[in-house]
Amino acid sequence: LCDILHDWDDEHAHTILARCVEAGHPASRVLIIEPVTGQYAESEFDLSMLVIFGGRERSVDEFRDLTAHHGLALESVTGLTSQRCLLEFTLAQPATRETAPQLA
Repeated sequence: LCDILHDWDDEHAHTILARCVEAGHPASRVLIIEPVTGQYAESEFDLSMLVIFGGRERSVDEFRDLTAHHGLALESVTGLTSQRCLLEFTLAQPATRETAPQLA
């Protein structure tokens, strides 16, 4: 996923991640390329994502929490450019995968 999740709020990001996990094989990896708060993302860009799309930039810990609901474990974070990081996730065993949280 390249510059996808920052366009969406957590509820929609959970839907996207659930589909990635559903489509994946147990040995699959999910690669996410995004600006990461505290690394490359800037406040004005974060504000723009919120106002225009209802999305937001996330920190490494926020990505870890968001993906954990889907049985994804963060393996590595690699700086790619002055604005983007590659976050690499592996799929946990199927028995430990959770469904997306239900929002009221």
